[in-house]
Amino acid sequence: MPVSAPDIYDLRTKAPGPMGKLPLTPEMLIERPSGDIFGLTQNAGMGWNPSELGRKQFLILSTQGGLRAPNGEPIALGYHTGHWEIALQVQAAAETFRELKTIPFAAFCSDPCDGRTQGTTGMFDSLPYRNDAAILFRRLARSLPTRSGVMGIATCDKGLPAMMMALAGLHDLPTILVPGGVTLPPEHGEDAGAVQTIGARFARGLLTLDEAAELGCRACGTPGGGCQFLGTAATSQVVGEALGLSLPHSALAPSGEMVWRDIAVQSARALAELDQRGIKSR
Repeated sequence: MPVSAPDIYDLRTKAPGPMGKLPLTPEMLIERPSGDIFGLTQNAGMGWNPSELGRKQFLILSTQGGLRAPNGEPIALGYHTGHWEIALQVQAAAETFRELKTIPFAAFCSDPCDGRTQGTTGMFDSLPYRNDAAILFRRLARSLPTRSGVMGIATCDKGLPAMMMALAGLHDLPTILVPGGVTLPPEHGEDAGAVQTIGARFARGLLTLDEAAELGCRACGTPGGGCQFLGTAATSQVVGEALGLSLPHSALAPSGEMVWRDIAVQSARALAELDQRGIKSR
């Protein structure tokens, strides 16, 4: 294989490591689990200021998918618009936790789209994903034993029910759900529900090839968010709000808009307050 760069093998074998000291006490070293102490080492290794490592920790779980450049261009596509921009909400929440002098953690379990798998054997994995992901989200939450609360960010009818089940299962922690919002409809065209019938309509002579191609291209009017019609994805967001898992009026915000980002900010503040008041999910 050709070498990608002439200096590819000029690599380091040691590094000085982070400067500073962990905020340890004799009691911590004697009484706390070794994992708590090693977790501080990992936190310093990832670049967090060692002097701040004694602060409370909050975990942000999400269904982020794809790899998006800072300017919004795709580096690697996700499975659907519903999880494409969620990292922006994760970032907004994390920055808020930091402003509150706490430490945010983020972990991910991406989700599928049954619109993409319709007519294929991938549909066999659509509904089971909910249960599998709910288990995985709970495992991720338990795998950060020092977290004081958990925020879940999800959008569509696979990832969002999975997240709701996971948060509901974290009985002894404060939790909050952040809905991932919706993609805008096109100014001229059809929503993401109607557009899924362009094949059938073309076969019956109800659309020309050019009409089908144009409608299919435009249906997702903006890059992020779930389907615009009140299908199972949008309904899941409404149900999450009705159950009291998410803040009032937070369902179905247009993805990428200021109000959508602010929902993540306000949710982070609300979760910190739930922890302060001792209000848990049970």
